[in-house]
Amino acid sequence: MNGTDKLKRFLFELPSQSNFKFGKDVRQQIRKALFLAVSNEGEYLNWLFPNAFPNNRDYNVDSMIDKVENEYEWLFANYYKVNLKRRDPKYDTHNHHAFHANSPCARIFRKGEPIYRCLTCGFDDTCALCSHCYQPEYHQGHKVHITICQRENGGVCDCGDPEAWVKDYFCPYAVKDDESLNTRNTKMPSDLEDSFLRTIQILLDYVIDVMSQSDAQFEDPDEASQAQVELKKITGSLNPNKYGLENIDDINNEKYYLMVYNDQIRQYRDAVQRIHLASRKVKNFAVMVTEKVQNYGMAKVISSNDIDLLLERQKILSATGLASCIRSHRDVFREDMCDEILNWIYTLTESEMFKTNNSAKNLFCSAFCGKWNSGLLVASSREYHYKVGSLDPTSKIPKINCNKKASSHWFFHPSKWNLPDDICQECDYNLTEDDYDISKSHLGSRLQYLIYLDVRFWKSIRILLHDLYSTSLITNLCYKNIISCQYVDIYPTIADMFLTMDREPELNIMCTLSTQLFTCPSNSTSIVQHGDVSRIFASIYGFLTVEEIRSPEEIEITHEISMKSLKNRRWGQIFFDIGYILSRSRDSKSILTNNIIPMACDILALFQGRPVMKREKKNHVEYESPDYTAFFHAISVIYQFGEYIAHCLCNLTDDDLRKSLSKNAINYVIGFLLRLEKNDYPGLIDDSVDVNLSNEKGISKEPIGGNIIQHFRIDEEKVSFLHPIHSFLSWLIELSEFKSPSELAEVLESSKNTACSNQRMDLANPLTSIFDYPIRTIVLMSQIKSGFWVRNGFSVRSQLQLYRSTGLRESGYMRDLFLTQVFINSNSPNLVCFLLFSRWLLMDGWINDASDQEELIYDSKTLPYMLEECMNFFIHTLTEDLYLRGLKDEVVNRIRIKTEIIHNLCFGAMNYTKMCSQIPDHITSEKRFDIILTEMTNFVPPKGASDIGVYHLKEEYLDEINPYYFNYTTNIKDDAIKFVKERTRKRIRKPISEIVIEPKLRDPEELGNFKYIGNFSASTYFSDFLIKTLMYIRKEGTEAESLLETALHLIHICAFENTIDMAQYGSFYDRFVNVSDNHHTSIAVLLYEFLCNEEFKNHHSKIRYILKVFEDKYHTLNKILGEQVTSFDQFKVDLCTNEVGDENEYEKKKRIAHERQAKLLAKFKKRQSNFLKKNNFETVDGSDIEMEDYDEEFGWRFPEPHCLLCQNAAEESPFGIMTYVTKSSEFRTVPFDDKYWFVKSFSDGANLDKYEDANTEAKSDKWKSYMHKVKESNVIGPGFSNQDHVDSKLVSVSCGHGMHFSCYMNFINSRSNQIQITRNTPENIEHKEFICPLCKAINNSFVPILWTSNNRSLGKFLTPSSGNVFENLSPKFLHDKEWYEGFTKSCKSDVEKLSILSPIEKEAIFSDSESDSLRQQNFKSSLRKMFQILSCLTFPQLFKPDGTFILANTIKSLEISLRGICSKDQLLISQLSNKSLINLRSLSEFRNSSVLMKMNNWLQAPNPGNEVYSKSLAVLLSLSGPMMNTSIMESDFLETLVSTLPIPSAGFSFNAILNTCLIGHIIQSLNIIVKELVNHDQYRSSEFSILDIPVIEGIDSKTIKAVKTIFKKLKLVHDNAGDEDQFQNDEIFAQVFYSMLVKTTTPFLRRAAIYSFVQCANYENVQISYPDVFLEADRLSMFLNVKLISEYLNLFVSQEKCYESSIFNNFVSYLKISTRSSPDQFTIKELEYPGIVKLTELPDRLDFFFTKYYYSDKYNNPHMSIEDPAICLFCGEVVDIQKSAIGCNEGQCTTHYLKECANDVGIFLLPKDRGLLLLHKNGGSFYNAPFLDQHGELPGESKKPKTLYLMKARYDDFMRNVWLQHNVPNIIVRNLESVMDMGGWDTL
Repeated sequence: MNGTDKLKRFLFELPSQSNFKFGKDVRQQIRKALFLAVSNEGEYLNWLFPNAFPNNRDYNVDSMIDKVENEYEWLFANYYKVNLKRRDPKYDTHNHHAFHANSPCARIFRKGEPIYRCLTCGFDDTCALCSHCYQPEYHQGHKVHITICQRENGGVCDCGDPEAWVKDYFCPYAVKDDESLNTRNTKMPSDLEDSFLRTIQILLDYVIDVMSQSDAQFEDPDEASQAQVELKKITGSLNPNKYGLENIDDINNEKYYLMVYNDQIRQYRDAVQRIHLASRKVKNFAVMVTEKVQNYGMAKVISSNDIDLLLERQKILSATGLASCIRSHRDVFREDMCDEILNWIYTLTESEMFKTNNSAKNLFCSAFCGKWNSGLLVASSREYHYKVGSLDPTSKIPKINCNKKASSHWFFHPSKWNLPDDICQECDYNLTEDDYDISKSHLGSRLQYLIYLDVRFWKSIRILLHDLYSTSLITNLCYKNIISCQYVDIYPTIADMFLTMDREPELNIMCTLSTQLFTCPSNSTSIVQHGDVSRIFASIYGFLTVEEIRSPEEIEITHEISMKSLKNRRWGQIFFDIGYILSRSRDSKSILTNNIIPMACDILALFQGRPVMKREKKNHVEYESPDYTAFFHAISVIYQFGEYIAHCLCNLTDDDLRKSLSKNAINYVIGFLLRLEKNDYPGLIDDSVDVNLSNEKGISKEPIGGNIIQHFRIDEEKVSFLHPIHSFLSWLIELSEFKSPSELAEVLESSKNTACSNQRMDLANPLTSIFDYPIRTIVLMSQIKSGFWVRNGFSVRSQLQLYRSTGLRESGYMRDLFLTQVFINSNSPNLVCFLLFSRWLLMDGWINDASDQEELIYDSKTLPYMLEECMNFFIHTLTEDLYLRGLKDEVVNRIRIKTEIIHNLCFGAMNYTKMCSQIPDHITSEKRFDIILTEMTNFVPPKGASDIGVYHLKEEYLDEINPYYFNYTTNIKDDAIKFVKERTRKRIRKPISEIVIEPKLRDPEELGNFKYIGNFSASTYFSDFLIKTLMYIRKEGTEAESLLETALHLIHICAFENTIDMAQYGSFYDRFVNVSDNHHTSIAVLLYEFLCNEEFKNHHSKIRYILKVFEDKYHTLNKILGEQVTSFDQFKVDLCTNEVGDENEYEKKKRIAHERQAKLLAKFKKRQSNFLKKNNFETVDGSDIEMEDYDEEFGWRFPEPHCLLCQNAAEESPFGIMTYVTKSSEFRTVPFDDKYWFVKSFSDGANLDKYEDANTEAKSDKWKSYMHKVKESNVIGPGFSNQDHVDSKLVSVSCGHGMHFSCYMNFINSRSNQIQITRNTPENIEHKEFICPLCKAINNSFVPILWTSNNRSLGKFLTPSSGNVFENLSPKFLHDKEWYEGFTKSCKSDVEKLSILSPIEKEAIFSDSESDSLRQQNFKSSLRKMFQILSCLTFPQLFKPDGTFILANTIKSLEISLRGICSKDQLLISQLSNKSLINLRSLSEFRNSSVLMKMNNWLQAPNPGNEVYSKSLAVLLSLSGPMMNTSIMESDFLETLVSTLPIPSAGFSFNAILNTCLIGHIIQSLNIIVKELVNHDQYRSSEFSILDIPVIEGIDSKTIKAVKTIFKKLKLVHDNAGDEDQFQNDEIFAQVFYSMLVKTTTPFLRRAAIYSFVQCANYENVQISYPDVFLEADRLSMFLNVKLISEYLNLFVSQEKCYESSIFNNFVSYLKISTRSSPDQFTIKELEYPGIVKLTELPDRLDFFFTKYYYSDKYNNPHMSIEDPAICLFCGEVVDIQKSAIGCNEGQCTTHYLKECANDVGIFLLPKDRGLLLLHKNGGSFYNAPFLDQHGELPGESKKPKTLYLMKARYDDFMRNVWLQHNVPNIIVRNLESVMDMGGWDTL
């Protein structure tokens, strides 16, 4: 028995052998059986796992089987994991699947990945390349469009498909295979080919056998019965004979499952509820089942052998519409087997063997395309009637019902496809026409069955199958045509299922297959030639008319449309498919000669003249039907459908053939329209179409020429905006490329005659009745704009907006305008104007006297708008000639885009989103839009953290502005006129009133057969209209100035007479000077009258220009005017030099004043901007207290006692500010064990008060190489994941707002009593948190403000003391009573001097208790109570009033946040914001005051005064003698500095304390650095060494020598071996060592400077700028009056005895002793991180995360396990935002930041959502990610999937102002507080 026979038996017997229980072991059994079968019983396993067996001779079959089973568990994924570790770095690309030699790439675009479209190389804009195949160097100078994929399957890469490209390009992955593979360029053995093909065939047959009987979930659960369930079990039985077994039954265990299935309609919580009720198990079980349904697609609810019980539970489950069914255990087991089989097949197609072997690919396709070999046991002979989604009784694929014979143009004649015979024979397909018989079911191929059964599969498998088709079938160049044919054969039935029964339409096979197959030109051509377009047309026509898919022969032609079908949006997919077929087909002749145009007209007719409107004259409409939206949403694809057919004319190269076919098409369409007009079309209903269906139609006769037109009043009869057949006709006419007007007129006349001869037509003027509709629509549009239809409600306005200003504009309004231009060009001017003015209702009566107002159609308000609209229409008719010039599509698109950009950007710079909001979507969605925008504009990218990019139109394009652009509203037109005139005025220095906007004229020869579109101006009706308009303006006066401007511009255009057939119709000049019989005046006379009227002075120049045009051309105008005007003055007509010369004095002064004002405003704005930047106002929370309050007399002032709550300044209770004491995690130490972070720690510049980019320290080549390697191997990060080196410390943050303590207590109590039941409260009441009533910042503490101002002298505070008191300080002084009393006295005295308590507080605290006033008693009581509460608020640590750890930590935190900010030659104290100073000074003074209170025994504590003295002395003693050594080993010297109060009168000045602490810090840092360098030898590796750390410039030789000595001394202590180190004598090493020390010491000096400035606010006579000193550490040392670091080092090794050397030498001696005796007795302090503290580094482009990490096998395909990634920006860990953590109820993000990450707040980047997630305690919110698109905008502002680039300024701003300034909680709180609903996504 061979392997494939064993496989058959295995598949049949596995359910019973496994006791119908499916688990992991069964899955492994299946995989093993499949691998053995496909590899010919294991013989060719080395082909499937090529790199697992490097030398085939060493492995026999058994050993190969053992290895695959034990090491890989029969999983490709495990093999790849192992293989990945062994990969040669030479071939370590993102993905080994990138190679695709001699075949298409077919890589699927996944969500978040970039899609590259080279419009220069591609066949069209659908041809795309993936990130591997796109090589920028080979597309330089090309038009490349990059988008980001928004779907999980966004198509495939077309690299390697010859039909996709018109130009060659190079792809390195297409020319060779992966060189690391053993099997490359090797032919498959024949045995392997046989086993491969047979295995795939058997597996596919098995899957189809199982799924062909799996349709119970689509049946009505109300009709389910026990008999039906048992019948399904029987029909699902397999035939043992087909599976190689005899005398055996397909047994079952008589148990059944209740199954539930996914859909995209039901709510998740509803499903949980139903499953909970049906299963009667715990809620968690229901949630688990629902999760599986949602992710997998189906799940088991309960199991039982009682079918009645299951039926009862099914009714509960399906009560809300959930799909469910009851299936036997055997059948469900087999479906699980299918799941594993299909997963295995998919992984097989992704394997190296398959990817590199075309034989395997072809065999695979052959198996799919071959006939299904059924293995079912039962076949029924019952009669079958077509039912959507079901197979016939013999399990064949049915056809759509067809019982009629074709009787019209709806038909399909079956025939064989044009396919290669060898493939047809191989696949047993297309051999006869039997399979295409429209009345019979057929036995399809395996692929056809899988496609037909697609809706029966569950979600995960549907997705997998579609990916499989995309990558392995459709892209096979040998088989893609036969696959397309097989798909089209069953297309109508697939469409039927998609439209009516698919519960998951987004997962439907059509969305994947149709696009991939029909965009291929060869496929589309064969479909057209085979005639299948008729079947597709019939499918959609039947669905839209009778709500069911029909065959062509069953179509009943009608104009009625089903609103139910119309509102089902899914049918748009079928029109997309039709569009692909028609637009990609190379056989345009067949499209234009077959029955396609008649069928297309029937489809277009369904939307013709709909929806209908009728004007409400008297009453406002009460109910507005929303049905119009269904038509307008649908019409875009309908228009596109007609355009695709018409564009087939462009593909015909034979002019005669094109003219012949276009003439036939125009003939048919005109005949069709006349049939509609004559009511000779089925299903026409009077209320649903804008055609007059009555037999008797009124007519009007044009008096001059006697032409007849239909009588029609737009304000009284039916009208509609949508006329797709007219648009279709317009495209046919445009694309026919007629050579002359007479040729076009002849075609139209011939079409009319043909139509009239074929049908009995008694229409008055057939052609005019056709062209009447676009004119009606344009007039309707103008009437609505003018408010004439106001009583019809908002719906007419909405329709106008959709018709005129959206993507419908080009297919609706522009087509109507084009047809009107055709009509004008082809007919006599009098007929044209008579029809136009009749429709505009401006023929008669509107210039009457006021007494005749009742007879007027337009009232006095509407009339001027209508006149302006009418004249604008004539202007647009003459100037909007884009579609009249016979340009190619690409040129038309380019001009269209260019024109829109010019006319929107001309007014000033604009950001991309704002610009796109003003341009219709169909323009901005063009792939070339961004490319053309870049060519035409100068882009100014964003620079600051809150900037956005803006576009400036290049100067040369401003000359192309047309103020009368058709898409301008009246207001914008006026602005454009002003803009053009102002620009001209600046150029030629003339007054505005003398500027004339000249028309932009086109050479008539460019218009070709449309060169006579100006004929209408030769009509008497037109001149009469102008005369009446001018008379109306004359009557209205200056109120009609805008109307006069438009009228003059129209006359100006007509005056050039360049588009009039003057030989036939005469000139406009004749009409211009002709005196009207009706009005007894001429246009010329009226213009002269305006010229004489000073009211219209602004228009005089325009009138003179018009008159000059005529006078220059005819030389008779002045003479005629002299005859027509009694007192004619020629001087008024002439262009006078003095009038048009330089601007007058008044205009000049006015202009100069404006320019001066503009300069002053610009100067003020610049100063304002500089001020804001200088004062650091770019803060997140926009604090209102950022202005420093410094008074020269009183010094720096604390906040005034203005309570936010009671507003009472005289309250007796103490006043204070609110603060938030919280843990913060920016405190890092140097992880010497981590190679990268060690180097990174010391790579930032030594000057932390400079921008990071200003770091001038030289970097070695090794350093650059190493850093580049780390960046390349870490797409994100590396993050700071060393948790042992992160310290969370309590810090204080304050918003600076205050209240009274009593108000604060009341406020706290009131907040705790509030109950929020809808969502989480932003604050945690249990932790005493509350929200600032003013700025909504979160707080949890109260610090009293007992001081008014701080005017201590900083200069005095920093003054050095004489001598060194610490040198002789000893613990024995404690026993000297006299010394101790002197010390306590000095201490008390100095602390009292230090105190700045306000007089009121002093009086309240220090007065005699017996004489205390009531206010004093209340004050003391409140203060004591406050001290008690403070200790509770700062949980988990106790806050003691005189404690300093929070103050020290807050100073550290502030210093860290200021690193990398340029101080502009000032010290960093100039960077401190007032808000920070309020917080720090309040904490500091609170400590000082509480010490003073204790000294005065004011606080209730046992002997508080002695406690203060002893503590002070203990700290001072820790800095002296032998205790100093212990302090160096363990202490944080900044905390020591802050906790030590200066006692100058006892010698302990601040300078003395600082000097000693600085010495201790330097020695401490030296010791740690030496010890760690000695213990870490890896810094001598080949990648880089310690010598590659960047060094400070200009270190003197004396310091170098001292550094070497110090290193030697300390190294001897830590390195017992004492070996001579190769580095320690190196000059560069000494520089490195010194640089490391300086970088470590600088933060200490910065913090000391901050602390000193916090203590003393008066810095008069203190130098804070040292521009000539390079090192920040040196500048700070000078400021603090301490020695430079280099001086300390020299003193350490000085031969002369000094304090510094004694401390250093004592410490070295102490180290020697302690390391020998007990080296582990001390808690060694770690070295603080000296560089700029940041979050994780982010990639330059967001999509790099997806291409280089998320979808990369280099990282073991994270997308397989992480559905929605979230990246922790602190440690770089990637978690899944959509999943719960294992063993927790919380999600992975919450669990990670609370339990796994060292950060105290959660900051996650969400790449798929292009945003940040912020988490803190019980709240969370979203924040903008620091990525901007190429337009410099946030991703959320644009709907388009743009490539996103890292904006470093935004990221730095986020790190500094949000993370490092502890604003994450505030952002979350403010988002929560600003929303009062149940929360939602923005507030979590």
